[in-house]
Amino acid sequence: MQQALLAADGEIRQLKNTISSMREQMEAMQRAEQQRMQLAIAGSAEEIAQLKAMVQALRDEMERQRMDYEDAARRGQAAARDEATQLQRTIVELRTLLESRQ
Repeated sequence: MQQALLAADGEIRQLKNTISSMREQMEAMQRAEQQRMQLAIAGSAEEIAQLKAMVQALRDEMERQRMDYEDAARRGQAAARDEATQLQRTIVELRTLLESRQ
């Protein structure tokens, strides 16, 4: 009977040690997984920040190009108006010259 109790006690101790060891391994795995998750989140956050910066740079460039296009269009319209005015003056001058020769 005494031997059975000692064997049972030894088995209980061994099972407790096994449980303790398995718990430590599980906690170590959880810490490692948590660290991997934190690294992945940090990497994602960095990538998101870079993408946001790229989007902003593209928006800025598009806005600059839009302004350049609008400026070029305004200059073209002004040049066309100036040319039309100059042509109208030339027509008036030529008409006046023709009328004075008749």
